[in-house]
Amino acid sequence: MFLGKINQSNNKKLILVLESIKCGGIDELITNLFSLDNKNRGLLSSQSDFSSTKLDFLLYRITRPITSSPDISNCFKGLSFTESLLKSESSTFIIDVCKYNYAKISQNIAQLLPSPHVGKPYNIRKCYHRHLQEGINADAVSGWLLYASFYYVIGQYNVTLTVADYVLSKFTPNMVLLNCIFYGREKIDYYRQNVHSAMTLKEKIKSATVGYIWYMKHSSLIPKELQLEVEDADISIPPVVMSHCLRFLCYHHLDDIFNRQQALRELHNTIKYRYFIARNSLSCALTILGVCYEISGDKDIAYRCYDQAVCSNEKCHTAEKKGDANCLKPYTIFIVDKVLLTSPPNGL
Repeated sequence: MFLGKINQSNNKKLILVLESIKCGGIDELITNLFSLDNKNRGLLSSQSDFSSTKLDFLLYRITRPITSSPDISNCFKGLSFTESLLKSESSTFIIDVCKYNYAKISQNIAQLLPSPHVGKPYNIRKCYHRHLQEGINADAVSGWLLYASFYYVIGQYNVTLTVADYVLSKFTPNMVLLNCIFYGREKIDYYRQNVHSAMTLKEKIKSATVGYIWYMKHSSLIPKELQLEVEDADISIPPVVMSHCLRFLCYHHLDDIFNRQQALRELHNTIKYRYFIARNSLSCALTILGVCYEISGDKDIAYRCYDQAVCSNEKCHTAEKKGDANCLKPYTIFIVDKVLLTSPPNGL
């Protein structure tokens, strides 16, 4: 928010700003800043919509998955604490931030519930639905993808396909991927065109942002084909990658070979063109692509994907265990933003 250095010419104004935050929170801060004259460009633009956008992107940059202990009771404590903040906070911005966190905690709880196949399935699944429905409020897609994973785990493949297709229909190139370190001017300008000042933060998050799907360690909702990835730690999967992965897995179980191969091709192209895939998520994306190739019977291509995933900055467990980490092995490749990607087999 502050652009520049603290010196004698601005320190008093900065103290006033900090005091406004202490006394009145974000709403008082914005009021204070907007009342400043246009000469104070070091603090914030006088244009309220631009200032609101900067505040939004500050949140989008610093927002991280809410990690939680395996103890589900701690998650419920988090929900209770968030509810108390919602009752006491007057700032609409902070209220919507709390609602976002509430949704993310609900996604965690859904993954810590007993398997939907054990005990009394009706009661357990009722709990799943309650928390998954809350999780939908996190952004435009991550909650829906977790819901799709739930239907996949209980074997309702056609429902999973319906949800996955719905998720894919929500993507547009102008949407904002959460948790990125840097957002370019073009992305910010597109965002400003897609939202307006009358929208609440919650409305903007649900309509204009997409988040990674975060599977917790030993998640009950991750497909069994990817369980190796959550043996020792959590994993964050790019949303378009997970959408096509679920479609591929569903068609595989339905013995629909044609659509399975089409889904695999779309997954391959998603990674080739880095569609909603940040650089630090490429290893994960390549690993999932490798898993799908291996399931389809093309182990040679699968192991090439694993090897390339191992050579990326952040490695996934499947890639480390299955790949040989030989980054210099000659492959038929595409060059994608200085990252090697094996070419698809014939027919894809």
